[in-house]
Amino acid sequence: MTDYNELIAAGRTKLGSWRLDEAHACFAAALRKYPERAAAHYLCGEALFLQRRVDEALSCHEAARRHGMDRDIADRGQAMSGMIPGDFGWMCHMLRGDFESAWRLADQDRVLYGRTGATWSLPRHMRAVWDGCPLDGRRVLVRCYHGLGDTIHFIRYASLLASRAASVTVEAQPQLLGLLSQMRGIDRLYPLPESRDTDCREFGCDREIDVTELPHAFRTMIGTIPADVPYLRPKPAEIAPARRRLAPLAGRRKIGLCWAAGGWKPERSLAPGMLAPLAVVPGVAFVSLQRGPACESWRAVPEGPPIAAALTSDSIDETAAAIADLDLVITVDTMVAHLAGALGVPVWVMLHAAADWRWLLDREDSPWYPTMRLFRQTARGDWGSVVVQIAAALSAWTRG
Repeated sequence: MTDYNELIAAGRTKLGSWRLDEAHACFAAALRKYPERAAAHYLCGEALFLQRRVDEALSCHEAARRHGMDRDIADRGQAMSGMIPGDFGWMCHMLRGDFESAWRLADQDRVLYGRTGATWSLPRHMRAVWDGCPLDGRRVLVRCYHGLGDTIHFIRYASLLASRAASVTVEAQPQLLGLLSQMRGIDRLYPLPESRDTDCREFGCDREIDVTELPHAFRTMIGTIPADVPYLRPKPAEIAPARRRLAPLAGRRKIGLCWAAGGWKPERSLAPGMLAPLAVVPGVAFVSLQRGPACESWRAVPEGPPIAAALTSDSIDETAAAIADLDLVITVDTMVAHLAGALGVPVWVMLHAAADWRWLLDREDSPWYPTMRLFRQTARGDWGSVVVQIAAALSAWTRG
């Protein structure tokens, strides 16, 4: 295989099946033939990024920019493999905790977005909403165009925004409205429509920003992350029912479990049976916090540690109230992790080998959530060693 297009196509296919070394070899071969091709540099960087070879990935990112990828945002979109939900260069800086370098890249991208026009034709989660203008003294609409976990993670900025803006209006996923209604800093709260994009002027607002863009707007650094918890609280009407459901577990440590994340990134999930080593820890009662199809599959064929109680619905209000009455949550990287962290409940998160940028590199703690502890795969797909670590930590925790 010697043709440039064939090498790029083969590399994309191998990247999509996580054959990262082989993908990188294809892109490197393409570059040897055509070292001026920005797309090949960019894809080479993606393969290195997924291997967490961050310095090498950043070198590829810079090479792609030198060869023209900094002139049109559409060129990058065409080069992207789809394996990474955004620009890997930005994520490399964030993984290293170098937020300032990440913001500089984001500033440059904002210029590119402005040069190429509006991005409203893109899927919501790919749009640049904020135009970079100051938010001080403005009537600001915060749009929640990403996942539920992203909204819970970044809505912490609402109170900071309220101290600068004239007013704060939030357009959020309907499932979160009950939870967010308890939060300081939000003046008005509206459900995010599924099939219609509202103009911010319909809310009486003159500035708009996506909730995930707020750290950029505040030029957040590691040391300035707003990490006071809890910044969310359960809906009052849900607290007493949750306590009644968990009352039979009195006398034991109540441990919430969530083993599956959304289907768009299956490498974040594990089978419930893989949590079986936790069953040997004495004096604990496990509560299922699993939502969605994974919960139903477990009910059909129970596996893993014995579950003493479970949620009665997929309601996030019920989930929040249950978490608030637990001693500890053990979960994969999904909405439940963010919810437990935002509620200030101790939470242990199981991370796959190429975990999201927000968890940084190699750390066992999170600057975003003071009550969080991170357990990482050392090799892709190796949940076994992660669960063994958690079982040992859980045994020590129960004796403490």
